[in-house]
Amino acid sequence: MKKTGAIFSRTAVRYNQHGFTLMEIIIAIMILTVGLLAVAKMQVSAIRGNYMSSNTTVALALAEKKMENLLQKEYTHADLSNGNHEQVNINEAGQAGGIYHRIWVVQDDTPISNTKTIIVTVRWDHDRHHVSLSCIKAL
Repeated sequence: MKKTGAIFSRTAVRYNQHGFTLMEIIIAIMILTVGLLAVAKMQVSAIRGNYMSSNTTVALALAEKKMENLLQKEYTHADLSNGNHEQVNINEAGQAGGIYHRIWVVQDDTPISNTKTIIVTVRWDHDRHHVSLSCIKAL
């Protein structure tokens, strides 16, 4: 029932309220929080992916550089002797003090006589990741 002379009636105040209830604000904050956590998790995944890509690129460059170096050497050079050869803890420039481990394996007379099969492998992250290149050098 409306009172005469009052500025607002009870029904007018009840149905013309503006704003949000506390429950609506809490639900909105929860939804926003879940969304922000998902974005943060995606950011962490992107950073890990970039780190892995960077390490893979460096490792591949180290393997390629070593392979080209070996292919330019004389067939009888000591670096092309039969067996395993390695460089441990090298950096992006192939110098000491990095996280990469470069190994090259030379196999004489494989797959045919007067050839050498060369396999260059670069490992990193405690040997959990690696890249490999292989080539055959003829006499």
